[in-house]
Order: sequence, then C-alpha cells, then structure tokens
Amino acid sequence: MNPNRNIAATVISLTLLAACHEAPRAERTQTPTNTPTTFVSTAVPVVAAPAPVQLPLSPVLTSPLPTQPSVFTDADFVQATLDGHLQLNGQRVRDGGWIGHFLLEGTLVKYRVEAGDSAEVRKEKVDKARQVFDALAQRIHDTGFNLVRMWEDVSWSEPYTIGDGSRSDLLAFSFAALEKRGIKVWVTGLNALGVITPEDVNIIDEPATAAAWTAAITEAKNPVIRGSLMRGWDSRTTALMMKRAHEVANWPNHYKGGLRLADDPQMAIWELSNEDWWASGMLNGHWQELPKFFRDGYQAKWIEFLKKTYGTNEKVIDAWGFLLPGESLEKGNIVIINPGGTTDPKMVNDANPAALAALTATAQAIGRDQVTRQRTADVVRFVDELQISWKTAMRDGVRTMGRATKLSPIVLDTGDGYRIQAIHLHQHGDASAMCTYLWQTGTDRQQPHFPWVSGLEEAPRLGMGIPWAEVGKIPNKPFFIYEIQTNNPDKYRAEFPYRIAAAAAIQDWDVVNFHLFGRPNDPAEAEPYSKSLAYSHPDVSIEGVHFKNDEIYTSALKAAGTFFTTGALKTVDKPTVMTFGSKSLYDPVSADYGKAFGDLGKLIMPTAYRYGVQMQVDPMRTDDHVEGPTIEPGLMHYSPLKPTEQITFDWSKGSLTFDTPNGVSFAGFLGHYGAKYTFTNGVSLSNVTITNPPGMSYPVGPDELYVAFSTVAQDGQPLATSKRVLISLVSTSFNTGYKINEDNVARGDLGYTGKPFAGQRQDEHPQTPVTVARVGGTLTASALKGMHYRFLDWHFREIGTGTVGESLSIPADKPVFITELTR
Repeated sequence: MNPNRNIAATVISLTLLAACHEAPRAERTQTPTNTPTTFVSTAVPVVAAPAPVQLPLSPVLTSPLPTQPSVFTDADFVQATLDGHLQLNGQRVRDGGWIGHFLLEGTLVKYRVEAGDSAEVRKEKVDKARQVFDALAQRIHDTGFNLVRMWEDVSWSEPYTIGDGSRSDLLAFSFAALEKRGIKVWVTGLNALGVITPEDVNIIDEPATAAAWTAAITEAKNPVIRGSLMRGWDSRTTALMMKRAHEVANWPNHYKGGLRLADDPQMAIWELSNEDWWASGMLNGHWQELPKFFRDGYQAKWIEFLKKTYGTNEKVIDAWGFLLPGESLEKGNIVIINPGGTTDPKMVNDANPAALAALTATAQAIGRDQVTRQRTADVVRFVDELQISWKTAMRDGVRTMGRATKLSPIVLDTGDGYRIQAIHLHQHGDASAMCTYLWQTGTDRQQPHFPWVSGLEEAPRLGMGIPWAEVGKIPNKPFFIYEIQTNNPDKYRAEFPYRIAAAAAIQDWDVVNFHLFGRPNDPAEAEPYSKSLAYSHPDVSIEGVHFKNDEIYTSALKAAGTFFTTGALKTVDKPTVMTFGSKSLYDPVSADYGKAFGDLGKLIMPTAYRYGVQMQVDPMRTDDHVEGPTIEPGLMHYSPLKPTEQITFDWSKGSLTFDTPNGVSFAGFLGHYGAKYTFTNGVSLSNVTITNPPGMSYPVGPDELYVAFSTVAQDGQPLATSKRVLISLVSTSFNTGYKINEDNVARGDLGYTGKPFAGQRQDEHPQTPVTVARVGGTLTASALKGMHYRFLDWHFREIGTGTVGESLSIPADKPVFITELTR
C-alpha cells in the first residue's frame, strides 16, 4: 500500500488460488515470456461505460442461475493482447476499480446469522444482508466503477447453501450482484491467508526432515502463509499453499449454478500475492529472522547457485577476490552477505571452531562494504533468479486451474515500488502492477496555500520524492494501478482523479483501482453516505484514504474515470523505452530503498509526463540503454507542458486541462484565468462562483476559485453526437469544525505514519454535516443544445431538470453532485 509503510503492516488481501484442474484447451492471447519487447500500437474500439440505470434493490438472485463453463466462449474472458492491453469480446477495455470488503461489520453485524437463530430469524437476516450487498453493488455502479478489487476471505473448503447466511453465501451473492451490473472482479491474494501449523508436516512425504520442520514451525509460532519468506525454497510451505489453492479454486458460486471461481469469466484479473515484496525482504536480510531449519534451506539454495555459477572454490575466489576465514564451497558454508543491511558470518559456521574463532576476531557483522561488489551482486542475482523461479512455477500452476486462470491475466505481485527486481519479475507475468499515494500538505509556511498544497502548482508527479506509478509500464504488457489515493484531509483533492486520468492516458494504463471504499451501509438509512469524511489521525491512520462518504471527491472520480474508461484521451505517439542491463539489475545498491535504476532513475519522473516511459530489464546485456528522448529534472522543465495536444499541465497558473472531441476538463485555480475558461472545441465555463458555507474550516477564496470541472461523453462518442454526457463541477469540503495542527504539518508529521497530525481526534468535536463549498457556473456548448439535463444529488435524487439551451447554468445554491445529459 503506502510506499513508506512497514511491510509487516500491509493490508491483508483476499486469498483466491485456483485448483490444479486441467482447463479446456484454448489459445492464450497474452504476450509469451520470450516475445520481443517491441512496442506495438494497435487501434481497437473502446467499451463505453455502462449506462447509469437504477436496478431494483431487494432481493435479487434467490435461486441458482443456469450458467456453466460450457456456455462461455474464450471471448467472454478478459484477456491480455499481444500489444499489451486488455480485451473483452474483441474490444479493448479499461477498468476503473473500487477496492473494499463485502463484510457485515459495524452496525450491520446485527444481520449476521448466528448458530441459534430460528428459521424465521435466519431468513429475515439473509434478506436484509442481500439488500445491503445489492445496494452496495448498485452504488459501485452508479458512482462509475466497472471493477472491484475484492478483499475477502471465507472458509473456502466448507460447503454452503443459498440462503444459509454464511460468509460464503453472502460473498457468492455479492459476486452475482456485481455481475448483474456488468462489474468485473480482480481476484487478490493468491498466496493464501491461512497459517502453517505443525500438523501440516505430512503435506509431503519426507520423513528425514519431518521432525526438524515441525520444530521450526513450532518455533515460528504458526506463521501465515502469505508473506512467509520460505515459500521461495521450502517444499512443504509451497505444497500447503497449493493445497489451500485447490480448496479455493473449487469454491462454487451457487448463485451461478455452482460455477467454480477459476472458471468464472467475471474474475477478470488474478493476482498471486498482494505486496509480497519478497525480494526486498531477502535482500535486506529478513531471512536471518527465520528458524535455523529454514535458514539452512536457504543456504543450501545459495550453495547450489554458486556451484552452478562457478563450480569450484578457485573460481569463486577469482570472481570475488577473497573468501572469509573458513569459508568453502565444498563445505557449503559460504555466507550470504546481505546487499542491504548486514549478515552475521557465524550463522553458517557455528559448527566450525576454527572459522568461528577467526570470524569472531574479525567482525560480528559484515555488509556489502566489507566485501567486493561482485560478491553482493551475486546475492542480488541469486535472489532475483530464485524469486522468478518460484513465482513462475506458481504462475504455471495457476494457469492450469480453470478457464479464467488460463485466459485472463495473472499478476505475479503488487508493488514493490521503485525496485528493479520487481520490474524484472513483472516481465514474467501477464501484466505489471504498481501503486502510489500522495499527501497534499506542505511543510513550508511560505507556500501560498499553507498548510495545503496543490500538485498542479508544480511539475507533474504521482510519487512522494521518487516515482512509483511511473516506473511500472513494461512494453507489450498491460499496466495496472492496483491501488492509489490521496490522503485526507486534503483541500485540493478534487484534482487528483484528473491527474490520474492524465497519467493513465500518457502512459497508456489499463486498470486503475482507488483505495478504499470501506464497508457497506444500510440502504434503509435516509442518507447512508452523508457521514463524516474519513481523516488520518494517530489511532486510525488508514482512514485518510477512505472515500466512501466523500461527495466532492467521488464526483471528480466519476467524471475523470469516464475519460479513462472510454479512452477519450489519446496516448503519446512513441514513448521512451528504458532498458536496464545486468549491471543495474544486480547492483547491490538496489537493495536500498530508492536506489534502483542507477543514473536513469532521476529521468523517469520528468520524462514520463512529457514523452511517456516504458521500462524493461534485459539481463543478457550489461549496460542500460534508452530509446527515445528524456528530460532532466529541473533542467529546462517548462510550463505549460503538453505531452499530447489534448492534455496541458500549466503549473505556472495551477491547472490541468483536457480538450478532446469527447470531453473537456479544467482542474485547478480558475481565479488565475479570470473566472472563465474556453476550450478549443468552443465549450466554455464562465460566471463561476463558489459558495462557502458559514463556519467552513478552510473556505475557497475568490483569488483561488479552485474547481474541478468536466463535461465528458459516457458512451465514447464526440459531444456533438453523444447520447449520454456527464458534467461534474466541484471544489472542496471539510468536516464541521475540523482544524489541522499547522505546527505538526510544518514538521512533516503525517497522520498516516502514526504521528500526531490533526489538532484533535475526529470524535472530540462535531464532524457532521460535512461543509461543502458549492460551485455554480455557466456551461456554453453548442454541441449540447437540446439535450435533456438532470441535476442529481449525492444520493442520486433528482433535484432539477430541463433542456439545455444556448447555455446551461449549474446552480451553487443546490447540492448538485453530478449533472446527467441525454438525447
């Protein structure tokens, strides 16, 4: 998730691994591993966003649907194409995703079925739960998302029946409710959430190691499979993972006629692991924390690698210059010197008294500075090759598990940001995936909007210091943002979705998932999404990236997402391709966070927003190679910047604009443009006013006139012929009475890190109603004349209607969430 977060604190993801089930034969369309990485651009039609049709809420799908694997053709499954995109039914698709849980939590736990419930009570609870999840699926659809990256875990091997109210029953219902609205699912966490217990020793028949393995697992206190480093070499751990996978793969959706998860075309993307960061952990020596049995297994793999690479002690010394006292390839005690951190050399020599005495006299711990570069470079190579070996073995197993796993793209991991070994790993999957998070508070009191900052007043970026989202696009492979968000509180957050849409167009991304929607609401509430905004603070720091109750942000998300999913914005003509050779791939310094990619690293961010950047690794070459122009950071970095004729970053005035036949957008400080903006296609926004409610914590001033505006076709057509057009015009909002602690901001303390951020806890002062800066303005567009318009509020209630004349006035005195136009 967050680039600065400790790996151990990663959010637990959905565990879905399919079974060792031979799928019907079918040709995959994704890029083979050995395909030359030449960028190919093939024009394919785009799939328009689904029409916002309100569907009935309760109850749905109370009996099985007659769907079996045999009724599907290969075209029904989302697939990766040879030119590196996603395709469904012969058309390119782009997915805007929502991340969250389908769980009954909080006030909804009263609808959980309990063992002692009568048949009548059980039915009432199940009916209510179905209403909750059906309403949630509808909400996802209405707010503009066509994909859910699902976090869930159920008792995959336990049978369930329709209406029993179990977790499996409600998850199956939820999948069906999503499918009813055309929403696909990204399956997360294929490395399983279960724990490893001593009783699992017999998962493989190996009596010689059974006692030692059992003792090691006991010592490790039942480690969780996900994140266990020994998956890279311990046969029992991987076998257990595949056993759990078998249970998950055969999990039937009884609301779909018992369709197995691995055969379900709704499951559009498969992920082996969420934020595994295995190579990072190994390079930084986390393996030293394992019980000795597992350390010895890792050491054995290392010696096997050295024998294959060098063969003899003499050749090892020729390559490395020297060995430590007592080390010998024949004895198998050559120490793994961690490129990041240090290694205690006694770990593999504690049975050798002479070596132990010598090592004790020389050093207690050795790092890369105490040995030659080649020695630790070999460790990087060893870890890189071992990671690819076990991940691709798992990939190949997953591909045999069902039609969905055979045909739809498999991602080998998510993250690990700004790490060259992660790029190399992703080349062996069907797509690459990366995340990023931003904070828009400024530490310098001289900044004009302190304590807030807008990313539109500086050169474009999506990284906090070093790039994350910008490094992951590989030639001829789809690219997925597995999660992304700005952190609340954030006065200027409405710009963020448009910045994402711009980057997605320039870099030609395929999926963007926003984090995090959070738990469902009770649809019986009068206004279920009018709760307070989620802010970061010390006790629940993750809440700052929840957007469920954020009307302003969601309006911008829906509009900017429409630009993305309909392909309204052009990509760059020929992106710059950076190819990294073995010198960079195996550089020991790459073990340190932010030190990968050598001298080219500083060029990635600025080049990405001017020319686009694609990155790949070629271990067969030594040096790096760049094909295409690059930009030096800060050197002749001019404004405005136009990566395409449709996208303009003007950080001198603080704006980002889109100008296309299918839609227009302005995000930023309209006050710097005289409160009016006219686009090249004749559309103009004028007479803009912002009404700040009394007592709003951080009102929008007339000199700012900060807005996020767009008018975009929802059916992928030019505005002049489109039958469905969406308008969003918003500014900002805050919880009632919220005040940020400016001293903490100036020190750089972020609530997300657990340090004090807010002046007060949210529950120590009033939070609702949320105070919203409402925006009014006049939209003039001859292409829209005669269209029927509807003003909708945050709950999709109609609060105004009419016909567009020479212009359309959007009122600031009504709570307009979005405006829908039809003809």
